[in-house]
Amino acid sequence: MKTIVVPIVKNRTGDIADKGNYRPISLATVIAKVLDGVLDSCLNNYIHLHDAQFGFRPGLSTESAILGLKHTVQYYKDRGTPVYACFLDLSKAFDLVSYDVLWRKMGDRGIPAEICGLFQYWYGNQVNNVKWDDAVSEPYRLECGVRQGGLTSPRLFNLYVDDLLVALSGMRVGCSVDGVRINNISYADDMVLLSPSAGGIGELLKTCEAYAAAHGLKYNVKKCEYMVFEVSGKRRGEGPDLILNGSPISRVSTFKYLGHLLAADLRDDVDIERERRALAVRSNMLTRRFARCTDQVKITLFKAYCQSLYTGSLWVDYTKRSLDALRVQYNNAFRMLLRLPRYCSASEMFAQARTDGFYAIIRKKTASLLRRVRDSHNSILKTVTESFGSPIFQKFVRRLIITNTRQ
Repeated sequence: MKTIVVPIVKNRTGDIADKGNYRPISLATVIAKVLDGVLDSCLNNYIHLHDAQFGFRPGLSTESAILGLKHTVQYYKDRGTPVYACFLDLSKAFDLVSYDVLWRKMGDRGIPAEICGLFQYWYGNQVNNVKWDDAVSEPYRLECGVRQGGLTSPRLFNLYVDDLLVALSGMRVGCSVDGVRINNISYADDMVLLSPSAGGIGELLKTCEAYAAAHGLKYNVKKCEYMVFEVSGKRRGEGPDLILNGSPISRVSTFKYLGHLLAADLRDDVDIERERRALAVRSNMLTRRFARCTDQVKITLFKAYCQSLYTGSLWVDYTKRSLDALRVQYNNAFRMLLRLPRYCSASEMFAQARTDGFYAIIRKKTASLLRRVRDSHNSILKTVTESFGSPIFQKFVRRLIITNTRQ
């Protein structure tokens, strides 16, 4: 039951002397990993989570959560109603899970006593050592918290907070789309509250406060922020302050939610620029480090590092200038990596290298997202596809047609 804990820096551009800027990752033995995998399969048969939870679930992803949020906001904006979105940050959520509460919740879900007993014995007898370079700390035991890096840890944490999602979704406040209550969306410990009014957000926050207090969780109010997705031509004033644990929550015009930059006007230009900058950094790194490799190796690296275009499938409202800037960056990255002439034909160079061009990547990502959303049983995602009149669904289809004609 011995585990090595390795601190990993969260933000490399932040203060590396700040202990809060590190995430402890547990490295278990091979036998422990096998046992963890078996237990995770067993838990899957008994733990059924609320549809508002998108984290660490098959068929769902960060893109799915962002899509659910953007679709809900667009639904209200099309009807002339603004949406308040409050983004909550739990401090060290995985490390504050109370074992007594977790074991009780496992029993309430009908998980066999044998499986619960294995977890209780494992966590009760686990010995941890922190490793820093070549130094190893004195052994210590955990009094709370699930192991970060463990296979069962995400599922156990989702179980720990699932009752909060059920309670929030059962309230008659917040956003609702086609009869489906969508007043909260979570990806593990990242939660956003949605309501067409500040009063509704206030009621949802009170429920979150009470749940956190009863379960030993803490919100970092300094990192909690809220946005107001305004309706064009109906801009409001500052509005009332939102309060969490007695402290006001800051209002922002942009927020980075699960790596995707959201703007108050719901336009995607700021997120496209984020991806353009990230692509420039990755392509420059490849060009500098792998200059002497063969072309085939460079093409493989390009596909792995430059074709991800994170959340590119969600871009539906942007200017041509923004997308063209990203496309040019994508083409130039390939030219620099393979040392091709600056003004050579983009379509020709990608064809010769048997590599997808920019619009092909966008089209494939959009088609993949639509297929996953259409095949999903998640009630929130079903609101996107059940009606062909869904604004965001129509934009996806229209963009597929446009990018196909440009190829």
